[in-house]
Amino acid sequence: MVRTTQYHANESRRPGSALRSVGRAAVLCVTCALLLATAGCGGGTQGTSAAGSSETTKVAGAHMAGPAAEVHVSRDAIAAAPKPPQLTTAESAVRSYIDWTSYAYRIGQSKFASATVSSSEEVRVDSYCQLNIQKGRLMDGKLTSITFGSPSVGSTSTLVPTKEEWTYSYLSTQKGNKSVGGPYTASYDSTYTVIKNKTGNWVVDSLQAIAKGTVK
Repeated sequence: MVRTTQYHANESRRPGSALRSVGRAAVLCVTCALLLATAGCGGGTQGTSAAGSSETTKVAGAHMAGPAAEVHVSRDAIAAAPKPPQLTTAESAVRSYIDWTSYAYRIGQSKFASATVSSSEEVRVDSYCQLNIQKGRLMDGKLTSITFGSPSVGSTSTLVPTKEEWTYSYLSTQKGNKSVGGPYTASYDSTYTVIKNKTGNWVVDSLQAIAKGTVK
């Protein structure tokens, strides 16, 4: 489930979109021992739940200033990382962005989406991760269908329109990750602004999404 640019201020926009009203991004490096090994996120302390199904690390903010927090993420959720980003075309960049922001929101750590976004969009993804953690929840979203329209190619960016169907739930950050909302469904008419970064890869710079119905 993707939360990105400029929505959700009135709870009527796309699940996963980062709030523009959150003025300072403060993503927490909240990870399991597996993430520490694979991503090089150091520091903090680890603990295992009684059932041995989740671990947690308590560390300071990874990108911006923010309070340390304890977030439990199941090993299954950690292991469900998407395929490596494909950033050679605008459409493949959108698909990778959806995959990796969904993963970032599920595990509460936005840095894993950083390869698919511009610096300004990364701030918004950071902000939404922090907002959810402050509410004691993680978002578990799944794209169930997507249809791409004809892209509009400009001199410095490409607009990629889509029609999307989603299911999503909110999970507690505490041990066991019990559901605290959902499952819900949502539909969107979305437009992604995609640009090339300094390395020549396509990345998402912003997203506008119009929800068909109410988004919780």
